[in-house]
Amino acid sequence: MKSQRYDRNEFIFNFCLVLSEEEDFSTYKSVVQKLADLLRGLEEQSGFLSRDHSRSGEGKLFPIYPAPPPVKAWQVPLFTVRYQKFMDENWDLTMQRIVPHINGVNSIRIISILADTDFSLTCRAIRHLLYYGCLFLLDIFSFSAIYAPTAQFSSTIASDEAMQQECARYVNTTFAPSTIPNTAPPLSPSRPDLSPMHTNPPRFDPHDVWPPISDPSPEDTESPAVVDGIGIVELYASLKQGQSLKQWYLQHSRELAYIDIRRFITFGIIKGFLYRVHKYAYATGLPAPVLKSTPTHTPLPGSTATTPHTRSSSRARTTVTPNTPSTASSVGDEAPISASRSRSVDSGSDEEGEEEVVDDRTLAKYLDGLHCFDQICTELEISEKELTERLKRFPGEVLILHR
Repeated sequence: MKSQRYDRNEFIFNFCLVLSEEEDFSTYKSVVQKLADLLRGLEEQSGFLSRDHSRSGEGKLFPIYPAPPPVKAWQVPLFTVRYQKFMDENWDLTMQRIVPHINGVNSIRIISILADTDFSLTCRAIRHLLYYGCLFLLDIFSFSAIYAPTAQFSSTIASDEAMQQECARYVNTTFAPSTIPNTAPPLSPSRPDLSPMHTNPPRFDPHDVWPPISDPSPEDTESPAVVDGIGIVELYASLKQGQSLKQWYLQHSRELAYIDIRRFITFGIIKGFLYRVHKYAYATGLPAPVLKSTPTHTPLPGSTATTPHTRSSSRARTTVTPNTPSTASSVGDEAPISASRSRSVDSGSDEEGEEEVVDDRTLAKYLDGLHCFDQICTELEISEKELTERLKRFPGEVLILHR
């Protein structure tokens, strides 16, 4: 392009597209020609290319993430970042309303209710945060739940001392603000304005991340017993199938005196060396086994009538095993819930059945062995205890599967 407005009376430019070696460049020739003609016209009209301020462009590359999985109403989101740092008033209204309720405790259904937002919009907002890796989805925490180590246990926290210390810092309640208000200052001991810390030093050294064991005796104030890395590994290893979290806590109450149980479990789930053993209900279609009893009294638990239920449970397990998903690890050894139902029918009244919140037809949809208790309780809006009692009154044999 020749013109007197240029310093050398001429302006030369090239336009090109960078393609991979495997691409057929012949199909792009027309595109390059059209764009080159467009830029030539812009240069002739307004000097678009020769002026630096007009031809500088701003762009930002965003990584491509895989599509997030569908979220469920009974899942519990937990932030992995501090959302306060990047949240502003331009966010979607639904996002702004649900974010304050995401605390690792509330399920998505509860978050939708607390934020007074549409459930489908809440799920879309959660998926949006999940897409960018801002949160992690957990199961509903309950002391009646069962947890067990995964196959990655030996290659993660069992052999990684740095992860053991990270876990100790995360679960140690002595570092919580409600326990020690000046948790942060010990990390900056050079600050002279923190006089309370010099006059009243903490009972335990904040630099020592290991949680103490129970309340130390007066003789051990200088070196109290703590749950060190080996102790943390032993606590995780003691979690097993067939043992509820409540039973596990009662066995290790001294070691867990200064450990946040919820955080302890959450840490293992996030790191991948712990998994939740879910409970499923399966209706075998068989009639409820009838316990031998007299009309004048109700059979007591542990009577001879439990024997046929054990046989019935074994027979039903062999029937349902081929229909269970491949991820099933085990089947619970509990006797059919219908055994308890027989006792309740014998001792109950007809009025009890009239007050059922969930009818048998609605409940039967969830008794295929594919719906976990968390899902059933969330969708039917009942507690796990209420669900268990309701299953006892279901007209038929119901097995509880653990996997």
